[in-house]
Amino acid sequence: MAKILTRVKIEKIGYGWIGLARMSDGKRILIKWGALPGSIVDLKIVKQKKDYVEAHITHIVELDPKIVDGEIFCPHFFSLLSNNRVNSDVWKLEIGNWKLPRKVGCGGCKWQMLSYTNQLKLKEDIVNDAFTKLKKQLPELQILSIIWSPQEKKYRNKIEFSFGKYISKNKEGVNEALSDWSVWFHKQWEFSKIIDIDNCSLISDEANFLFQYIKELCKASELPVHDQMTHQGFFRHLVIRQWINTDQFLVNLSVSDNNLKEKNTKKRNKFLEILKKDEILNKKVTTLVITYNNGLADIIRSKDCETKTFRWEGHIYEKLIFKNTSKNPLPTDDENSQESPETSSEISFRISPFSFFQTNTLWAQQLFSQAMSMVGYIEGTILDLYCGTGSIGISFLKSGKGDKLVGIEIVEEAITDARYNAKINGLEDNVIFLANPAEKAFTQTPEIKNKLKNLGLVIIDPPRDGLHKNVVQMICDLKKESEFKLLYISCNPVTMVRDIELLVKWGFTIKEIQPVDMFPQTHHIECIWVLT
Repeated sequence: MAKILTRVKIEKIGYGWIGLARMSDGKRILIKWGALPGSIVDLKIVKQKKDYVEAHITHIVELDPKIVDGEIFCPHFFSLLSNNRVNSDVWKLEIGNWKLPRKVGCGGCKWQMLSYTNQLKLKEDIVNDAFTKLKKQLPELQILSIIWSPQEKKYRNKIEFSFGKYISKNKEGVNEALSDWSVWFHKQWEFSKIIDIDNCSLISDEANFLFQYIKELCKASELPVHDQMTHQGFFRHLVIRQWINTDQFLVNLSVSDNNLKEKNTKKRNKFLEILKKDEILNKKVTTLVITYNNGLADIIRSKDCETKTFRWEGHIYEKLIFKNTSKNPLPTDDENSQESPETSSEISFRISPFSFFQTNTLWAQQLFSQAMSMVGYIEGTILDLYCGTGSIGISFLKSGKGDKLVGIEIVEEAITDARYNAKINGLEDNVIFLANPAEKAFTQTPEIKNKLKNLGLVIIDPPRDGLHKNVVQMICDLKKESEFKLLYISCNPVTMVRDIELLVKWGFTIKEIQPVDMFPQTHHIECIWVLT
């Protein structure tokens, strides 16, 4: 029988929203599934280790009102930090003085019960805590105040929905469907459950309207949704991408069509004709693609799937707009020197259905501007090791940072976009984009080193797992041949610290870390740092 701990006080939280508390003997308790500092909770121990135990919250006894001070704005809010139970399709939220009827929630933006000020404070604390050990080795290292997101709500330019059934087990252990037709998000930790909800507060009103409209068209077709248990059904996923500065929409509908019976084949053909002729879609959607995915994995795109452009070009365009005082200020020791007049740079980007682009457009403009400021003067070649569609590297080059750009990216579709983006920004003669994984860039394309003789800046914006050991080695080998600055944009403070420690051992120096908030209402954090 699992051991229960009662009335445990949570001291702090770390990256991934992991809470930290102590047992009476001082042993650490790592608390999953959501925790907040100052909370008094009951816990169930789920794993025993030599130096710590892992536990889940079973009951919230008390929450610190100085932290839990926000206004819940979404009718689908759900948090394990609330003493709630699902009763039919309605449950009551009871945190502090909140006792509001709510629909079944998706479990996404759990931090909306905190004021935005407190969200930012907790994120700063998480970054500072991640660097506690490293700051002892580097006492001059500064963690700067976090940069706020320009928007607290409606900031996402991309959202992914899943079709499916809300499935649970009855008392006899038999699966039963609570809904035969749902489309929204997966219920957290349960792959077969899709929560059917009305709207999302993190996307725009226009994107919400489009979602509802397409949902009703799909429902009216009478085609079945994909069942994650039996792998039968037509509708699988719906992706909507909206570009803020150009007001363009891309819709990607993912379907499975290899098990359709004859009557559903006729319904499918009729549905596709409706999509083609619908006046509202023709007016509001810039391009529509359909991804045929008959694989077993519940993902939007598998290795064997095929994406076909259904209407228009198959991609959309966005612009990033930067305001800066100088494109590339020369270093100077003159304290009385004046800044150049304010200029602005406008960079255009083409994005295909599966190409990566920063999810918060206004934040991306702020992030890139801050990164340019931190990097300062750059001459020579820029190497971007996880370049995606080229958004960061092209923004730097177009703003006057560096002379040439070499971009590496594993997704070939993104590289195609990157090359096109260089062309529409008048930079095609100054860039090289290669479709390679970053960790194999020099082994698969050894001649690339000849393009890096005058290296001035290396940009890395890796996945959440951080840098592959081969990438660290590659950067350190480059350092033996040239002096350059290293710009690292990280979405994981834990792997960020690990990578910094490795790079510092190789002789790099770091002075400051700049946290930035890309995803308000969630625990996710981004950081910028520059090594020299």
